[in-house]
Amino acid sequence: MHDAPLAEVRRLIAANLDLAVVGCGVAVRAFLAAGTAGAVVNLTSHQAARAVPGALPYATAKAAVEGLTRSLAVEYGTRGIRVNTVAPGSVATGRYTETVTPQVEAEMARLHPLGRVARAEEIAAVVVFLLSPAASFVNGATVPVDGGRTVLGLDPEARPIRE
Repeated sequence: MHDAPLAEVRRLIAANLDLAVVGCGVAVRAFLAAGTAGAVVNLTSHQAARAVPGALPYATAKAAVEGLTRSLAVEYGTRGIRVNTVAPGSVATGRYTETVTPQVEAEMARLHPLGRVARAEEIAAVVVFLLSPAASFVNGATVPVDGGRTVLGLDPEARPIRE
């Protein structure tokens, strides 16, 4: 924030926020025009709740997407339109697997209490659930799919759990 032009910071925020705004707008208008209920699922990140140094525009945009989700859930819930968010932790995408080093992989295992990063299909399964009738009473929620990363409090006084 101190050395980047504000226009650049705003551009980066928009790059990570605008697609959700546009997508939600298209979906809500389509559901209303058709007179039907519907479900929307946005994707954010663990960084919406726990910012990472050096990623201010990204974390800001993802937090805004979560606010957008809650606002839309309140505005359109009475019309049968549900809006939720999935907040992944780190995911083993193609780019991740191509660039990860053994040291980074060990650190990622340490940051995720399940001891690994997510597989894309694990994120997709939660999205499918939230879009399904089985989630018909879930509205305005942010579901972390992060292997426990956002709830982990790394602390120098932490003691290992005894088996």
